[in-house]
Amino acid sequence: MGLKIIIAAGGSGGHIFPAIALGRAIRAKDNDADILYIGSDKSLDKRIFEKEGVNFFVLSANKLPYRPSVALIPFFAKLFSDVWRSLVILSAQKPDVVVGFGGYISFPVLLAARLKGIRSVIHEQNVVPGRANSVLFRFADRIVLSFEETRPYLGRNAAKAAFIGNPIRTERFKDDRSWGIRRFGLDINKFTVLVIGGSQGSHALNRTFIDSLFSLHPSVRRSLQVIHITGVKDYEWAISAYSETGIDYRVHSFVDRIEEAYSASDLVVTRSGASAIFELAFLGKPMILIPYPFAMSHQTENALVFSRKGAAVHIDEKDLSAESFARAIEGLFNDRKALKNLGQAARQLAIPGASELMAQEVFKVKKI
Repeated sequence: MGLKIIIAAGGSGGHIFPAIALGRAIRAKDNDADILYIGSDKSLDKRIFEKEGVNFFVLSANKLPYRPSVALIPFFAKLFSDVWRSLVILSAQKPDVVVGFGGYISFPVLLAARLKGIRSVIHEQNVVPGRANSVLFRFADRIVLSFEETRPYLGRNAAKAAFIGNPIRTERFKDDRSWGIRRFGLDINKFTVLVIGGSQGSHALNRTFIDSLFSLHPSVRRSLQVIHITGVKDYEWAISAYSETGIDYRVHSFVDRIEEAYSASDLVVTRSGASAIFELAFLGKPMILIPYPFAMSHQTENALVFSRKGAAVHIDEKDLSAESFARAIEGLFNDRKALKNLGQAARQLAIPGASELMAQEVFKVKKI
């Protein structure tokens, strides 16, 4: 009989997709492994889990307020309910190991694991740990990291940490530009920019990028085409805005097979969530990173690591303008050596075997 593992990951694809990658790596090592997932009750989580054909449970899509307020009352009520439901799930399923990928969903599940004496592993995707993981580190038997730069934030917990990278679904990604271009019906001879506004979209990023197209030199404009993933809210607006640019474009609110968009691109403009930037690094894609700027976002530190290592251009949103965007795009369009160097440096930061390395850590924890 194989290992039984529960993996807690939810709230965004950035948490769920690495969890799916880990599950596949575990199954590759132990074909009899029984793997169950716990996510949030968001429609996105359910859609991903159902599409992947995995067994899953859901807890609430609860979120800790950033400041003390009356909103803490319903938060703690939901948390208590989610901890109780997690205890019920763990009691019924009797897993050997529980794995958490950060975010709210990890908290009640790993707390329940601690209360029941079940061994656990936590993955920290970002350079600076999130609020849930910062509390859970002390309870976990093993901590695995996407960035070596995270270690100083762990304090006394650093002794049980291992740097393994960010698990990605390597079997889904192939570096085949012509295949990606065909999938989007674009021109193989044009320079393709992929713009990703984030799973919820980002109006500031979306708007400023489209505005920047009017500032490009005419020769660049004629040679450019864009795939723009806007998020649902900006979809209709973006189609209307692009119609005035004179540039060939493909606008999508969401792309299920993001690997096709990655493959088609020569340059990617994106937020700096760990999952996306490590997927792009695996393919050696040049990036312009615009970190999500709001409360408790740790994307700036992710972007700084990549930019300091020559693997991305980093622009803070407060410094972002149509003109600065245009300069960055034109600079890389006109300097293909610099573009190539960005991609090569990014590839050096990817750890293609991260899923397998994390699976090994899970098996080690079971044997402790």
